[in-house]
Amino acid sequence: MLTLLPIGGLLLLTMESCAPYNSGLKNGATSSPDARILSSGRTVTVRPTEIDDILYNPGMGFADFHFEIGVPLSSSQHPRSTVAYIRWSWAALEPVEGQYDFGRVDSVIEQAKAIGERLAFRIMTEPKMPQWLLDKGVASVKVSGGTFPDYNNPIFLDYHERLIRAFGERYAGSADIDHVDIGSVGCWGEWNTACCQSAVKELCKRYYPTEANQIAITDSYFKYFPKTPLVMLVGGQLKYAVSRGAGWRGDCFGDYGMFGPSWNHMEHVYEPAAQDPVIGNAWKAGPIQFEVCGVMQDWYDKGFDIDLILRKGLEWHISVLNAGYAPVPAAWRPRVDEFLKKLGYRIVLREMTHPAEARPGETLLLRSRWQNVGVAPFYHPWPLAYRLRSSSDRWWPSG
Repeated sequence: MLTLLPIGGLLLLTMESCAPYNSGLKNGATSSPDARILSSGRTVTVRPTEIDDILYNPGMGFADFHFEIGVPLSSSQHPRSTVAYIRWSWAALEPVEGQYDFGRVDSVIEQAKAIGERLAFRIMTEPKMPQWLLDKGVASVKVSGGTFPDYNNPIFLDYHERLIRAFGERYAGSADIDHVDIGSVGCWGEWNTACCQSAVKELCKRYYPTEANQIAITDSYFKYFPKTPLVMLVGGQLKYAVSRGAGWRGDCFGDYGMFGPSWNHMEHVYEPAAQDPVIGNAWKAGPIQFEVCGVMQDWYDKGFDIDLILRKGLEWHISVLNAGYAPVPAAWRPRVDEFLKKLGYRIVLREMTHPAEARPGETLLLRSRWQNVGVAPFYHPWPLAYRLRSSSDRWWPSG
């Protein structure tokens, strides 16, 4: 229900209750008929025409890669992004004990907003740990490209919680943050020891957090980002995280043989995860995000089945896909565009009924029927709002 209030020569439209929408997720929904306007004399019912455009709405579609904001490719080469996905090392975010570089994050938020994107980020404890923390007695080992800390050290755990608390206090619940990636552990924050050379592999395993400490680190994100969508990478405490409301992500989407013919991520990692009754339903509460394995041109060159890959993405209810800074193969662009019309949410107004007349100061009751024809809901509490305009496209005058 909406109330019209005269404010300084204009009518302010305030929402008293939101219209519901149908979150049933059916692929292949047909378009509504041409817009029709039915009038009973006292009410008007409008049934709009459903468009077939790609929608660049918050939290759905392609994401920037984590090195810079804005895809440095033309729109004919690469779809526009809606999410700026950035990874920062702990050393960059807290170069001095207790001094957090919020300005670094705020700057990226403003850059992203300027081009219609929202920020998603991961905090990494590898490759670069703060030297001041290591100097406090946190053991570490040199690995390929960085430093692997002792995740079981109480000093590490204490200061890590302080870090997540500080960033949660500043950014939790912000509409500028699309989601937060539960990182912090392992090589590149990916919950693995892949950067550990064979000579230090055993030491990395010893420094890797125990199950109890993995859960404690995961819990810190839920505690300090209570109103922000979270995602957990496959390899972490995935089932635990999604049972608490997180979504999930994988960093090698599209792999049907990138590393050899006998094993791949799609069939041997992601499909079993998606078939798990807990993980498979995670999309209902938290976003599903993937990062491509290689780039799409690699898939094309290797003869991968693009239709199968994109179909799996929709089956797994993807909202965000990081496709890297590389052109989409021209022959595949039409299929990628069709994929973009289905991933994430797509809220269609099916019908709106309103009084034929209304006067300033009266209550205007709007009845509407909506349908989500995408493969996922939206994960932020975006409000439903209406604006009244005159036939000349001006604000409705008050008198």
